[in-house]
Amino acid sequence: MNKNLCEGKVAVVTGAGQGIGEAIARRLAEFGAKTIITDINAEKGQATADALCADGLSAAFKYFDVTDFSHIEETIREIKNIFGRIDIWVNNAGITGTARVDEITLEDWDRMQTIDIKSVFFCTQAVFKIMREQKYGKLVHISSMAGERGGRSSSCAYSSAKAGVLNISKCFALAGGEFNITSNCVCPGRTLTPMAQGLSWLTDPKDDPRKTIPLGRFGTPEDIANAVLFLASDLSSYITGDIIDVNGGLYMK
Repeated sequence: MNKNLCEGKVAVVTGAGQGIGEAIARRLAEFGAKTIITDINAEKGQATADALCADGLSAAFKYFDVTDFSHIEETIREIKNIFGRIDIWVNNAGITGTARVDEITLEDWDRMQTIDIKSVFFCTQAVFKIMREQKYGKLVHISSMAGERGGRSSSCAYSSAKAGVLNISKCFALAGGEFNITSNCVCPGRTLTPMAQGLSWLTDPKDDPRKTIPLGRFGTPEDIANAVLFLASDLSSYITGDIIDVNGGLYMK
């Protein structure tokens, strides 16, 4: 594959200090993008940026709390000023949950919706204005298989929020077409990340991936990053409002 696939483009990945976000940031940088790592964990975010720079890639870190709604537009303008534009925006920051439907509290529900869907909308709204002025942009949102079929090992609060992300993506796809802005989702399945530790599908010895996943293994952050790379590049220039499922065949619509 052409290693200059994202050459000249500026990419921003939220929640890129570890796991899927870190893998996405690295993959975009490896393929030529100037990549801005954002995270609420400054130590991990800076470490990711430093590691990319040490490998000769173009990267920077910016502290960003995606739930600081009164400062989202201001912070995104500051992010734009690092390299002068934003061509690719990846909404990756989020949390998960495992509470049963009869255990979810109002506090649990509100926290999940704030982090996993409200922040996605308002971050995208702010960066959409920048992309509209540029007449170009690639919006990529990390949803979940749970958002498509309901939560099995994850909570209803989580799966509902991720379902909302799918709809937000379509709304921005509809609004962005005339400005050459695409908006698409990646839906990971069972992926080995730090956030997955403790989830039942990883810890239950009866839940054998060789029996439940046609490809016979759990996903890796790099599997997700490869799908994001495609949607963030001009290889996907005629794809918008769509979903790429990365789950080893576990969920077939």
